[in-house]
Amino acid sequence: MKGETKSGAASGLGKHMRTRFMSGLLVLIPLAVTVFVLNVILRFLTAFARPLMKPWVGELPESVLTLIALFATALIVYFVGSITTHIVGRRLFSLGEKILLKLPVVKSVYAASKQVVDTFSSSSKASFQAVAFVEFPRRGSRAIGFITGSMPDPSGTTLYRVFIATTPNPTSGFLLLMPEADIQFTDISVEEGLKMIVSGGVLAPAHYRIVGPSASPSAPRE
Repeated sequence: MKGETKSGAASGLGKHMRTRFMSGLLVLIPLAVTVFVLNVILRFLTAFARPLMKPWVGELPESVLTLIALFATALIVYFVGSITTHIVGRRLFSLGEKILLKLPVVKSVYAASKQVVDTFSSSSKASFQAVAFVEFPRRGSRAIGFITGSMPDPSGTTLYRVFIATTPNPTSGFLLLMPEADIQFTDISVEEGLKMIVSGGVLAPAHYRIVGPSASPSAPRE
């Protein structure tokens, strides 16, 4: 009896420790990943400004130098944004972009990066008018589709343009023309739909409703 009691106590203690250990990991891992990602972003934003500033500011604590470099980077980004909002700046930017797109290796990297940025820009989100479910790639299965507009076929039937994005890269996919009867419009926002695609379904709304086209977060426009 005593042996069984000790064995049960040891098993209970082990289970208790495993539970607490896993609970601690579930809390600390997201925090560690967040700190790591923020650190990478911070280093990326200040990578080109820090070496240029050292001769001017001298030896300063690393934290102070990082803050100054971050501020300088923000000013540079603002300055570039101000230039590109003017006609001359847009033309210069377009010329530089054409040159980049002609370079063998740079062309692929720049084009892919620009596609990803454009996908998550406000203008791109505005082009996605609603999130819907359609039968794809076979009957019985459902795929997330983004409604980009509608157009009439020769008989006058309204066909909706449905973009089926691939995961985790939403810059490629399939364009389908489908009648309203074959589309399930949802109340899922475009931002939530994009999160589902990029995360492979890990980030998804807890629930959704099937609604009519006019009741979608952004009603499709022709």
